[in-house]
Amino acid sequence: MPHITFPMADLRALAGEPALSLDDLDRLSTLVKGELKRRHSSEAEAKVELQDTNRPDTWCVEGIARAIRQRRRGQPDAYPCFQGDAAPAGTIEVDASVERVRPFVAGFVARGWTVDEAGLLAFISAQEVLSRNFGRQRKSVAIGIYDAARIAWPVRYLAAPLEAREHAFVPLTPPNPGDARDGAGRPIPAARWAERWTPGEVLRDHPTGREFAAALQGADRAPLLVDAAGEVLSFPPIINSQGLGRVVAGMTELFVEVTGTTLDQVLLTANVLAANLADRGARIEPVRTVYPFDTPRGPEVQAPHPLEDRRSIELEAAEARRLLGEPDLAADEVARWLAAFGLDVARQGERLRVTTPAYRVDYLHAVDAIEDFAIARGYEALSPLMPEEFTVGALAPMTLFADLARERMLGLGYEEAIGNLLTSVDEVRQKMNLGERPEDAFGALHGGPLVRIQNVMNRNYAVVRDWVVPTLLEVERRSTGAVYPHRVFEAGEVAAWDASQNLASRTEQRLAALLVHDKAGFSELQGVLDQLLRSFGLAFGDGYQLLVRAHPSFIPGRATAIVARGAELGVLGEVHPEVLTRWGLYSPAVAFEVRLDALRGVVSGQ
Repeated sequence: MPHITFPMADLRALAGEPALSLDDLDRLSTLVKGELKRRHSSEAEAKVELQDTNRPDTWCVEGIARAIRQRRRGQPDAYPCFQGDAAPAGTIEVDASVERVRPFVAGFVARGWTVDEAGLLAFISAQEVLSRNFGRQRKSVAIGIYDAARIAWPVRYLAAPLEAREHAFVPLTPPNPGDARDGAGRPIPAARWAERWTPGEVLRDHPTGREFAAALQGADRAPLLVDAAGEVLSFPPIINSQGLGRVVAGMTELFVEVTGTTLDQVLLTANVLAANLADRGARIEPVRTVYPFDTPRGPEVQAPHPLEDRRSIELEAAEARRLLGEPDLAADEVARWLAAFGLDVARQGERLRVTTPAYRVDYLHAVDAIEDFAIARGYEALSPLMPEEFTVGALAPMTLFADLARERMLGLGYEEAIGNLLTSVDEVRQKMNLGERPEDAFGALHGGPLVRIQNVMNRNYAVVRDWVVPTLLEVERRSTGAVYPHRVFEAGEVAAWDASQNLASRTEQRLAALLVHDKAGFSELQGVLDQLLRSFGLAFGDGYQLLVRAHPSFIPGRATAIVARGAELGVLGEVHPEVLTRWGLYSPAVAFEVRLDALRGVVSGQ
């Protein structure tokens, strides 16, 4: 979860609460699902951990101050910059060469606020937290800030060869240049910091370039922002230039840009930063981006962007009463507290239309607004009720069965991994050599479309996984430096396609195992699977069978379906070399995946 540290004086000034104490912040941090870290805080500086991964607008001192300020005023702040009707202050012209590298960019100009030390440090903090958490270490979102007074418009966004000398520039000097070493471990001479570097040299030898080179995922071209005078602003998502990309206190005109791989994610990040600078007194002026290729929002996109189509839900007051257990809750009270939470509310009798500000697009369902109401009013306002029935809690039978399978895999010498349920289409489909709807003999394993997140904030968490083997391959990709053999497993949940169920999917328990070393083969992992199934009373032959079936993720002829008493339990096979290459793996790998729900049904006779 994001942690942010900020001066209390800055928070007090932004919130309009000159007497705000740590005790007050401890109480009010619940407005942003935050937790004050008392041990690391003082009346001079506070540290807060944010628990809401869907609210990147709260991952900064401005976001916390905004929540406190709106709660006190009882109404949302106004941000004219999100109306979308102002004339642009400049234009970003996108070149077709960036489409396959890093296609999207958005920006705006902030004027009228003199950059001070507190504001600059807060921007850098927000920049780092957003790029690291929301932007996955700059892979999907990266942010740059520049001296707008010296920029010649229009700005061009293009992709150049890594060694192109015509686009060489002087990059920002690292904080401790005397300690810096190049990619070969040699000290970098002091004179080198004043010279021009090609993008390739930045990636190989600059400390920042080496740190964030993975954000470009091996691209053979470098995205660059260049102004009309030919001056390089930056090499996103890696580093700014020492000229236009160096911002210091005292400047009064700023250009802020965001680049990334998903347009709405880029626009949302730009909106958050625009709101932050507006809170500090800046006048936000839009910048128009012109694309030579199709985008989800057309060929011309202006930022800050209203994002109207992602922000509103309908709420019935009766639903709030039912879910909160508050039979006397009035619609006007719900509307009043939602307004104090920074939301626009239009009421027609018992029906409310709730709209989030343009810097947050996390609403999916009326429950989201009901939760915001409960937070704004305070959980202490809920009426306590004694339980009406005596119940004794216990683990569900399926959980106990999964725990038993987990213990037996540990006994077989395998290490347990725990992966994310949310993942990307690329990881569960493209990297696994599968199409969007795998039409193969393993219909029970993953025979339908993926369950997608409707209001996706990050394409890397856009779907719910429908099998576990890709998770283990991701673990292996990050473990190539460990001594072989590698033996890992996971017992976890997936969302399996099922047209008969609500939303055409059901939650299913799976167990997958992966074996990797230079001589890993089918027979070795088959022995592990056999011991696992025998421990549940299923012997090979009469208890279960292995039937040769083609599966695109495995080597032809080296993949089998696991079948027991007419039920398809899963798959066992040697991972296809093409799949290993896509994951960046170079040792043979064997995997199996078992549907624990089906296995329990076979074992219990249900």
